[in-house]
Amino acid sequence: MTTTIELSEKQKKIVYAENVPIYVKASAGSGKTRVLTERVRYLLAKTNKKVLALTFTNKAGKEIEERLNNISEIEKRIFVGTFHGFCQSILENHGNLIGHAKMPHIFEDEIDRLELIGQAIKQTPSYAGKYKTQDKQEQKNFRYRVLNFISEMKRKLIADNEIGEHTDDENIALLYQNYQELLKSQDAIDFDDLLFLAYGLLVDYPKTAALYRRSFFAVCVDEAQDLNNAQYQLLLALTNGEFDNVMMVGDPNQSIYHFNGSSPDYMDKQFVGNFKPVIVELNENYRSSRKVLEAAEKIIPDAEYIVGTVKEGFFEINGLKDEEAEAQWVVGKINELIALKTHDDIEGEITCEKIAVLARNKYIFNSIEIQLKETDLPFYYKMTPGAIQFESDLMNIFDLALRVRLNPQDSLHKQRLLSRLKIETTENINLGDVISLVLDELNKKLIKLVTELSDDGSNLIMMLEDFRDNLNVEDENEKNMIFNDIKELLKHWRNYAKNTDNKSLHQFKNAMALGQTHPLTQHSGITLSTVHTMKGQEFDIVFVIGMDDETFPDYRAVRSGGIEMTQEKNNLYVAFTRAKRFLYVTWPQKRMMPWGNYKDRIISRFLKVFNN
Repeated sequence: MTTTIELSEKQKKIVYAENVPIYVKASAGSGKTRVLTERVRYLLAKTNKKVLALTFTNKAGKEIEERLNNISEIEKRIFVGTFHGFCQSILENHGNLIGHAKMPHIFEDEIDRLELIGQAIKQTPSYAGKYKTQDKQEQKNFRYRVLNFISEMKRKLIADNEIGEHTDDENIALLYQNYQELLKSQDAIDFDDLLFLAYGLLVDYPKTAALYRRSFFAVCVDEAQDLNNAQYQLLLALTNGEFDNVMMVGDPNQSIYHFNGSSPDYMDKQFVGNFKPVIVELNENYRSSRKVLEAAEKIIPDAEYIVGTVKEGFFEINGLKDEEAEAQWVVGKINELIALKTHDDIEGEITCEKIAVLARNKYIFNSIEIQLKETDLPFYYKMTPGAIQFESDLMNIFDLALRVRLNPQDSLHKQRLLSRLKIETTENINLGDVISLVLDELNKKLIKLVTELSDDGSNLIMMLEDFRDNLNVEDENEKNMIFNDIKELLKHWRNYAKNTDNKSLHQFKNAMALGQTHPLTQHSGITLSTVHTMKGQEFDIVFVIGMDDETFPDYRAVRSGGIEMTQEKNNLYVAFTRAKRFLYVTWPQKRMMPWGNYKDRIISRFLKVFNN
């Protein structure tokens, strides 16, 4: 099977190598995922066996699957997933050998595991008395210390009966045992047990490890700089010195999971020592074009490595008359690019899926959404999972108050609300009591509004629109943010209400949390996203819109200065480097306020380095 994917000579050397161990030292943007997937494609063409591709995130695994989805029956020919996912499949298929007739429940949530440690403390009388005398912070620190100890022991693959040899604190050793017994009593294991048990199974039942070696033609490990001891030992147990068709791809300079016991040494030293691999260094930068990186470097100098960049790319800044003109220009440019169909800098056809429009805040998209709808260009909003994220301080207070109104037992959010409102009290007060304690009149009015909402939400629209229309806020930036937050909330309510017969505020809040109230739920077309939501993703063509001062950087950061402004600059740098090839930056010279008047704007202070 051949491939039409464009590869450099160095990349070809890796993809078409014989069945030998390979260590690919890949710097940022050098096309390591492409090399790995094309290596897998090449190997599958040579064998009827499966290929094992191990990653560190589900997202990375999904990307590999998508790149290989044109191979017939690909799901039967490759196992692609995280180390934990692979270990889970081992336990599902062979767990009966170690006493698990069926797959145990997995406690992966840190909160659940900390609660188990709390239960284990109660079952350890020799320590429980001392624990009771500690204040809450000391108790919390101790639970985390125990949790970290348990995780460390499992990563080091220390047997249960040897735990006492690895701590001077007898109580912690006892807590480890009680924690494990609690898991067992609930037919459960924790996240670290997945690796720990799978490793033990492969070592204690060598015929099972041999079965996997016969099943797989090759093993490929992505982001191998993040290997920890348990993961590397699992790989050794699997290969057992008899199997060397292993490829590791990684960058020693990009290790990010040190807190989890990982180290680039497992790739850079131990793999090299154990497998004697062919070492190939990829240092050509295919991720971002020269123009994009040069623009990013003007925002934060020396943050990107431009030497070795392969593609030239494009960068442009445009100031437009107002938001409508800005949106028209962006949509016109999108149509122009799609009409091109191809460009030497962009692999494959230019489609809507290769284009993203980014902004500092959600409300910036109002004009461009209208333009995209009018031109029938498909688009969707990339949303952060979970509840709606308000951008104004006032509506964040509304959100906290609504949570407390719907669940009076919610002490977590009640405390946050009181803290926001600068109310100091140790009494168990209800939301109605809060009204008399609030000093700020606007906040007082808002809390009163929440208490007067009907359970079925029938007066939500009327009350929020009345609150908005009588809003007395001097700062136009802040007022604009509040207006747009209210508009966003009411949009979600209307989407919820039209699909629900028996409406309730409680159901509405849950529906928002699950992402069920947004009108654009498809995931194809042009991506619209705030910068914060786009971290970790890249597109061939990116538009960063709304680059007027006090919009980006946000007006609150301008007021605060210091670390807030540093973070805003970092956010813009992230926005720029989401572009792989073309980057277009726009700003409106006037902005229409929701209450009907135009406000003059100036270009973002961050863009003045470009002398526009």
